Amino acid sequence: MSMNFSEFKKLLGAEPWNAEPETLAARQSDPVFEQAALEAEAFERKLQDALEINVPAGAQVENLLDISAHPARGHPRWLAIAASVLIMVGVAGTAWYQVNKPRTVEEYVASHYLHDGGKVLAMAAPGFDNREVNRILNRLSAVAGSELVDRVRFIKFCPTLHGRGAHMILESDAGPFTVIFMPETPVLDGESIIFGDSSAQVISLEIGSAAIIGAANVARPGIEAFLKSSITPISIDA
Repeated sequence: MSMNFSEFKKLLGAEPWNAEPETLAARQSDPVFEQAALEAEAFERKLQDALEINVPAGAQVENLLDISAHPARGHPRWLAIAASVLIMVGVAGTAWYQVNKPRTVEEYVASHYLHDGGKVLAMAAPGFDNREVNRILNRLSAVAGSELVDRVRFIKFCPTLHGRGAHMILESDAGPFTVIFMPETPVLDGESIIFGDSSAQVISLEIGSAAIIGAANVARPGIEAFLKSSITPISIDA
């Protein structure tokens, strides 16, 4: 069965450079699909360029926006590019990341969730293709058990302190929780992080770590143990 455009856009949202046969076939089936893929790839390249920029200490968001509007003032070209990307992806979250790059797990978890936690949570919906769970985790050298796969309502790649990770929405008896999988990041197992109306608990996994995020003071019965047993290193033969 051919993929519809809505399904195609969801795949691009999780991974702009998706090269699965089904995705490639969809791109070749209709110029609209191909154009959407090219736009997603171009946006991702600009975003990655911006995230790799080392913004000078003291740089302000207002300065970057002004540079973008007036690039002929002699400012370095990288500042104009960075400013354009800030406008494209949302000034508040990405600008904070650029000017105040998180250096600790606590800073990273709070800034990441405040930036796009609500947006990703809203993307969780019935009909999510659970095959995406291990398609993404496998590329991070991890695998999810079948029960976890059944509980995930959305997943996408995301940046972490130490490379790429995964941002997922997990359904539980207590409601949905955000889980950020950090395959290369060590944490203090069981540490709690409170920010705004939300709280997170970071746990060590057999591969990397994860942050479980939800409303403050909401119990997470059994979720820590469940994740520890459900996310494991992928077998060499897998």
